[in-house]
Amino acid sequence: LAVYQLIAQDRAPQAQVVSETVEEIKNREGEAPARFANACLRKVAEQAQEWRGWDFPKASDPVEQAAWGSLPPWMWNKLVHQRGLAWTQDFAQATLDRPRLWVRSRNSDWKSDWVDPGPVPCSWQSHPARGGSVIRQPGFVEGQWIVQDISSQVLIAEVSDTIHQTLAPPALASQGERPRLTALDLCAAPGGKSVGLAWSGFQVSATEIKPERAALLQDTIARAAPEIEYLAWDQLAAASAAGSKRSWDLVWVDAPCSGSGILRRHPDVRWLRKEQELVALTQQQKQVLRQGWERVQPGGFLVYSVCSIFADEGERVIAHFKKELQSSGVEVAVIRDWLLCPQQAPFGDGFWAALLRKPESS
Repeated sequence: LAVYQLIAQDRAPQAQVVSETVEEIKNREGEAPARFANACLRKVAEQAQEWRGWDFPKASDPVEQAAWGSLPPWMWNKLVHQRGLAWTQDFAQATLDRPRLWVRSRNSDWKSDWVDPGPVPCSWQSHPARGGSVIRQPGFVEGQWIVQDISSQVLIAEVSDTIHQTLAPPALASQGERPRLTALDLCAAPGGKSVGLAWSGFQVSATEIKPERAALLQDTIARAAPEIEYLAWDQLAAASAAGSKRSWDLVWVDAPCSGSGILRRHPDVRWLRKEQELVALTQQQKQVLRQGWERVQPGGFLVYSVCSIFADEGERVIAHFKKELQSSGVEVAVIRDWLLCPQQAPFGDGFWAALLRKPESS
């Protein structure tokens, strides 16, 4: 991690990176390993600029290519196989850049001197030189805006437009009006999607499967969109078990995932994640997808999304889900899917998502 910081990031002074890393190694491993790490890191710091200019290896050695991209070999090989070499090169380079801060405002007429308009309505990008704590900016405490990456904003805007255009009665559509639709955000913490959907005209219910994250969701709702109905996960599960299962026009399943799409924000994911973990993650994703599907009313919609760019967690999960439903005689329409990534406009986080529609007779 220290080598990565010295070469690829500018968030902390080099001397601070070396000092804190050496101290941590000393505490964990002892004096001799700490001295060795200190010598290595100082050499790396001296040659960091040279390493930054490392050309892509001409030899087709995947280990050396992975090192060039600051990715573990398993991750590099998987991406090359699933997305192609050129895509993986561009992705690896993009994840070395520090991401810009994006916010979503409640109303399109909101403005501030520290942001510029973004590519979708109510999206704003912070100035590169902005410093200080973002939550101290005017309007945050009052719920006039939330911090939300542009990829999430694009997904919410395009999903909302697609659903409203599909379900709007001709009379409303001709007047530019939208029906009032219900939505359930099934894995909602910290609450950005729930707020984005509410601000897009949905009547939102939100729940969180992880108890330790539920407080984050409730805080966001209270500050930015108190009209959102918070549902405790146990309450939702108990109602289903009692036979009083509710259904919604839209259920959004933002499933737990590897986080491979947000390496710019969490560089340590590169080395903390192991390939074998994907098996357990995909099983969990399939399970929560089924739970979400059960709560979509006939003719309604489901969004499945992950902040991952692995096909294992995206396309393959949906393909398996479709096949599973087809075996029971249910045909699922995939309205569209998205692969958003940091190397392509609007240069937000990496996401894969799909919009599905449930049959009327289901």
